[in-house]
Amino acid sequence: MQKNLFAAILVAVAFAMLAPPPAAASVSWSVSISYFHESLAPYGRWVVSEPYGEVWVPAGVSSRWDPYWDGEWVWTDYGWTWVSYDRWGDIPYHYGTWVWVDTYGWAWEPGTVWGPAWVTWAWTDNYIGWAPVPSSFSITASGYSGPAVVVAPTRYVFVPATQFVGTNVSTVSVPQAQNAAILSGAQKGTRFAVSGGIVRATADPPRSFVERVSGKQLASAGIGKLKARPTPLSAAHVSGRRIGVVAPAHERSAAIAQAKGSTHEMKAARAARARETRVAGSAARTKAHGARMTRETRVRQRAASSARVRAAGRSRHEVVHRTHETVLRHGRPAVRTATVHRANTHRQAVRSAPARHVSRRVERMPRASVRQAPAYRHEARPQRVRQERATMAPRERHVAMRSSVPARASGPSPVMHGNPHAAPAAQAARPQPPPQSAAQAPRGKEKKRG
Repeated sequence: MQKNLFAAILVAVAFAMLAPPPAAASVSWSVSISYFHESLAPYGRWVVSEPYGEVWVPAGVSSRWDPYWDGEWVWTDYGWTWVSYDRWGDIPYHYGTWVWVDTYGWAWEPGTVWGPAWVTWAWTDNYIGWAPVPSSFSITASGYSGPAVVVAPTRYVFVPATQFVGTNVSTVSVPQAQNAAILSGAQKGTRFAVSGGIVRATADPPRSFVERVSGKQLASAGIGKLKARPTPLSAAHVSGRRIGVVAPAHERSAAIAQAKGSTHEMKAARAARARETRVAGSAARTKAHGARMTRETRVRQRAASSARVRAAGRSRHEVVHRTHETVLRHGRPAVRTATVHRANTHRQAVRSAPARHVSRRVERMPRASVRQAPAYRHEARPQRVRQERATMAPRERHVAMRSSVPARASGPSPVMHGNPHAAPAAQAARPQPPPQSAAQAPRGKEKKRG
């Protein structure tokens, strides 16, 4: 029996030594103003406002937005816990409090003490409302059980009592104009307790009252299902009889300045890594470009080889020119090749067209001396004329065709001028001198003899 007891004690000690640390210790590292500054910076901006100092203003919220407005209330082991639908709601609704700044509207004043929701309550049989506690609110090591904290009516959010649980507050909230009338006849309460080193909200409004006015049976939800991270007071690094829900201004300023410095360092390191990445990428692109140009040069040389040129029936100059155009385009060889092909086709068409041999002297001649071009038989004529000539006799058709030829002008033809092959026709058109007799012909030999 003693051996078994001794073995059991050893097993218990081993389990105690190997057991994981408490959840609070695993998250205590994140309970700091600098961590809050880095986490909330992407969702808003940090500003300095008197008399609150460094505060955070959320971005992208609607004009009707209020703290503890976009979400719902859930009863947990820590009392009424706020479950926010905002992306950044895991920090500002459980640490610090919200203050109204005329220049910016609602702003969050940071703190390091965790709570299920830092609000003060007001309720009637028909309505239940709440508002953020002021920045001067503080608790002791055992909590807060003093008089109810009352703030301005415009700071409250009221909902019908029947829709307090299981409903998104933003869809059932009462217009702000009714807040003053509801608050004047409402019961008010602000109570917190510290149990196990963690702050809890104690029955404001009471659970039994909510079940009666809403007609719903409330079941306690585990804090783990809500993804909340309760942390003890020891993780907040606070001391003294009075524990403020908001961290002192000098501590917040120092922590935020340190966070800004680390943020600048992170940005500088990120920029340096980006520059290194760009340089490495540029070198890789340059190397790839050189390899691609080498491949294209080899392809161009192969395309311009003598064997390929003779096989294609083209000149070497033409092949080299076309491949050179392809290299200049870098990645669009089809477009450049098609363009060069069209240009070659146009050149061939121009070369194959009949040349017009017109003398410059004829171009400068007056228009009256230019002979009209003759009309040929294959010239297009109206269908009626062709039908009439088809019914004529051969001799009559010949006469009609001769009469349709226009008279020629009395000048040299621009087509034949300057052409040595047209000499007989040109000489026939000139007037010939009268023939001379044998007696009138000069006798050069006789004169020479005399």
